[in-house]
Amino acid sequence: MVEDASLDDFLDAGDESEDERDGGSSAEDETAEPGREPAGSEASADGVKPAGSEASTETVEPAVTTYAWSPEGAACAECGEVVERRWTQDGILVCGACKRW
Repeated sequence: MVEDASLDDFLDAGDESEDERDGGSSAEDETAEPGREPAGSEASADGVKPAGSEASTETVEPAVTTYAWSPEGAACAECGEVVERRWTQDGILVCGACKRW
């Protein structure tokens, strides 16, 4: 059985060495000076991440439905005919006959 994963689980996946993926440490980590962040660390000495080091925080418009399928049928918002397939038009769901293509 395959477990569900978040897209965040795949961010920066290509930046890890094979040793890091296996739980080991890279050569850079082993040669870091005591008290100093390992090479490639995202935090600077003052604890602030450099600009561009994380994913964009801009909001994304959510997807909008353009089509609906109802196996039992549903009424068209324009003509009232009960149909299985309806499309969004001016914020309402209409049948294929009422849809302006």
